Amino acid sequence: MNCSDLTRWLDAGMPAESEFAARDHAARCEGCAAALRADLEIATLLGSERAVPLPDRSRFVERVMAEVESGGRREQRIYVWPAPSPVPWWIQAAADPAAALASALTALLLWRPGALTDLTGYLSDRWSILAWPALSQAKSLLGLDRPAVAMGLGLLGLFLLGWISLHLYRWTERLARRSAGA
Repeated sequence: MNCSDLTRWLDAGMPAESEFAARDHAARCEGCAAALRADLEIATLLGSERAVPLPDRSRFVERVMAEVESGGRREQRIYVWPAPSPVPWWIQAAADPAAALASALTALLLWRPGALTDLTGYLSDRWSILAWPALSQAKSLLGLDRPAVAMGLGLLGLFLLGWISLHLYRWTERLARRSAGA
């Protein structure tokens, strides 16, 4: 008997007629001896009282038949957040308005780093023209005429816009689900 014969003998369930040859080979081969010991330990565990008992088959059949008779109706699960979806997470993230806005902002800042400062400066100048004249004085007192502060407020405004759009998106999604369920 060789190593492949011993492996086939173990896979066949250790028939008694080849046991002497298998044990003789295992005495000479260290790898086969380890495999034989492992299989004998498994067989001992499965044959002992400590082994996990098989389920009661009659009770199993009764439970399955009761489930079949009831039509397979199960209680409906309520998912709080997020509901399971067949769409992968990365597609959901790409389709989310807040993620799209964040991606657009990142692309804008990478393309033209000064664009956000220019935009916030332009908007603050237009707002000061439209608002009362005291606003231009308050702008310098609060530091809004500095580009770093203007850019920080612009980023905060974009973040708030993304947050509001996310919640608006979720709200309309809930409304659509509610109207589809009614």
